[in-house]
Formats: sequence, C-alpha cells, structure tokens
Amino acid sequence: MNKIIYIAILFLFVNNLFGQYIPLMNGYFKSNQFYNPAAAGMNEHLVGYTGLRKQWIKINGAPTTQMLAFDSPLSNQRHGIGGVYYRDKIGVTTTNGIQFNYAYRTRVSRRMKFSFGFNFGLENSMCNISEIDLIDKTDQTFSKQFGSITKVKIGAGAMLYDKKMVIGISINDLIKQDKFGNILAYAQYKKKLNREWIFLPGLLLKTNYLFISQAEISLLMSYQKQISFSLGFRTNGSIIAGVGFRPTKQLLVMYSYDYVGGRLKKFTSGSHELTLKYDFIKQYRSSSPRF
Repeated sequence: MNKIIYIAILFLFVNNLFGQYIPLMNGYFKSNQFYNPAAAGMNEHLVGYTGLRKQWIKINGAPTTQMLAFDSPLSNQRHGIGGVYYRDKIGVTTTNGIQFNYAYRTRVSRRMKFSFGFNFGLENSMCNISEIDLIDKTDQTFSKQFGSITKVKIGAGAMLYDKKMVIGISINDLIKQDKFGNILAYAQYKKKLNREWIFLPGLLLKTNYLFISQAEISLLMSYQKQISFSLGFRTNGSIIAGVGFRPTKQLLVMYSYDYVGGRLKKFTSGSHELTLKYDFIKQYRSSSPRF
C-alpha cells in the first residue's frame, strides 16, 4: 500500500511540479517571516532560525523539509531585512529555494504597528527520474522535460501587531501567469493569566491556486517564558502537540508531533518537527545596582 501512496504523491506533484507548494512548518508564529515578509525585523534584534520536518513517517516519498533563516531590523527600526533558505523533498522531486525579505513598519497608535513587506527569491525544482523503477522504460510520461527548472518568486505581505496581538496576510507568488499563488492569513492573541502563565490562542488559514483550503487552530500555554506546551487541530483531521523550552535566555528549542487523521493514519506513525530559534541579544553584567 505504501507504493500506491508513493505513486499518488509522485503524480500529484509531477502534475503540479512547478506549481506553488508551501513547505509546512508548525512553528510559524516563531519564524513567520518564512511565510510573510512583513515579519522581517519585528523582534527588534537579530534572530536566527533553523528547522527540520519529517512528514508522514514510514511512507516512502513523504515530504522532508529543512529551513534556515535570519531577520533583523536596520538601525532606525523602521526597516527590516531577512533571508530564508529551504530545501524540500517530496517523492523524487527536490526543491531548493532562497528568499530575501524586506519590511517597512510604522506606528498606527502608541502601542500598535503596521508593517508591509515583499520578498524576492529563486527556486529550483529537480525531478530525479532515475529513482523511479519503471515497468516501461520508454514511457514518455517520465521524460527529461521534468528534469529541472528554476523560477523567480516574488511575494508580499502585511501585518498589524502590538505586544498582545498579531494579524498577518501574505501571498507567495505575485508573478504567476495563469493562477494566483498561495494565500496565508493568521492571527494570534496573547493573554497574561498571572505572573507565571501566558495563554496564546492562534488561527492559520491557507488556500492555494487549486482552491484547496486548510485551517489550523493552535493553543499555547507558556510558563515563566521558559517552557511552553501547545496543542493544535487542522481541518484535515491532524492533531499537533508540541513543547518548547529555553536552555538559555537566547536559545529556544521547539519540538512538535503531528498525529495524522483520516485514511492516512493506517500507514504512518505521524510527523516530527524540530525548530531552533536564537536571539542575538547582548547580555550585560554590572556589580553596581545603579545599572
């Protein structure tokens, strides 16, 4: 049965081989410039991210995603820049992409800021036909036309946020000729329950050019900003559970597990994701209480 699923994944992706596919990462609220260029520099200091996701364990050809990113504000805090590298492998197709983000922000009130941004990137998708064991070696369906292609990607996004709330929307491909690109919208609210506990509910909505839509609700509890627990639900029947902790004030480690619902749960033990976030903030020490 795994071979049937593998072939289904392969044909789905070959039919849309160079269509717009967004690699799925659970930690989007911690590294959301991966989805929205308007988020570049919103942390007001240099931040680095890296992530690894193994999806649908035990199924051959299931997606594997790697991500490396950074973002930082410029000197006047109004401008932000960032960069993202990602590698996504699904079936026999490997996609490598690099993306540069720019954001401009302005205050709309004493506490709230509005940010808009755009990104420019290059994406190369390569289909390794040699990995397919063909019954008919002369099958023209698997010709060299699916070998490799590189394309330019331009996206844009906007955000409205303060210390308690963030609302964002983005589109990841503005120059697609025949169809629009993927649209993502998300919101998160921060509620301080007491001195130790913080509650953060969130919502993520995604739709693509095939009008395939997905919604995700996330609930996160943070204790003393040192450890967090999260629970999420997707409309495809998946349940996401995660934990995060800070071994140091600058390093955040996040792990999440997806329980896959629907018919697919018979063939996989779920999905795993590990994300690291590092805040490049200088630590100062002083022997005098004046400082």
